[in-house]
Amino acid sequence: MKIKNCYLLLLIISLLACHTQKENNPVDTLAAPPAERVASETNTQQLLRTIMGTGEGLMRGIKFGDAITEVKKKETLELFEEEVSHIGYTLDTDNLETVDILYEKDNQSKISGIQLDIYMNTDASNDSLKNAMGNLFSVRYGKPTQNADLSVWRIKPDGQVSVKTVKNKLDRGLEVRFTKQRI
Repeated sequence: MKIKNCYLLLLIISLLACHTQKENNPVDTLAAPPAERVASETNTQQLLRTIMGTGEGLMRGIKFGDAITEVKKKETLELFEEEVSHIGYTLDTDNLETVDILYEKDNQSKISGIQLDIYMNTDASNDSLKNAMGNLFSVRYGKPTQNADLSVWRIKPDGQVSVKTVKNKLDRGLEVRFTKQRI
């Protein structure tokens, strides 16, 4: 009987020691910040995927020369304006950030350019999205030319995409332009 009690007592002490060690483990506390960074990077990647779409075309399955009627069939965002020169769609994120996409039309109602106006809440989220977008365009189109707040990638054979940082007292964000060069 004494031996059973002794084993039982040792088992209880061992379990308590393991439980106490786990609760006071400083490594668990140090692991939190990288997880937060990963979550932030994941949010940026999700936003980038939402903005850019499937990876087909220039973005959202659209390319230069597509008919506006095809854009209307493919685009899933909310239509907010339709003008002679362009058609505009918008997206509001869960963080109350806004993405406006203007599909520019030529005189034959075909896509001649795409402009994105992206409004972000913080400098950090803006920088994160700009970096992610820059990495994506560098993989697709090669190394950009850069000056100040503007980066430009050449799209072969006859286009380019530029990313410009916009920051003033009221707004911060990115202006992204896909433009077709006239031949």
